[in-house]
Amino acid sequence: MVVLDTNIVIDHLRQKGGNSKLVKFAESKVSETLAISIISIQELYEGKSTTDKKEEKLLIETLNSLKILPYTEEIAQGAGKIARDAKIKIEVADAAIAATAIINGASLYTLDRQDFSSIPDLKLE
Repeated sequence: MVVLDTNIVIDHLRQKGGNSKLVKFAESKVSETLAISIISIQELYEGKSTTDKKEEKLLIETLNSLKILPYTEEIAQGAGKIARDAKIKIEVADAAIAATAIINGASLYTLDRQDFSSIPDLKLE
């Protein structure tokens, strides 16, 4: 399984679902389950573009093609430990997304490798 970072979905939406990094990645990982953290859905809805019904429809279609992973107590604990032990400051959402990937035995596909590169046990795509 591969967990997608929020920025991968944002890139896809900006490309209007066309030849985005997400599309290319999905084509190269046909046998992989692509997933997203429930935290990413919150981040996506923070964007003003979701007030446009056409934009929101593309977002919903994209999300419907992904496995949505819940935010659990175990993930919250893992995210807290990641934030606590981080060598550089990490955003709450990023710590939660990283913990989601680790606890689900998944790798993380992100455009911001630097933000996640120092997290132990996190496999990056």
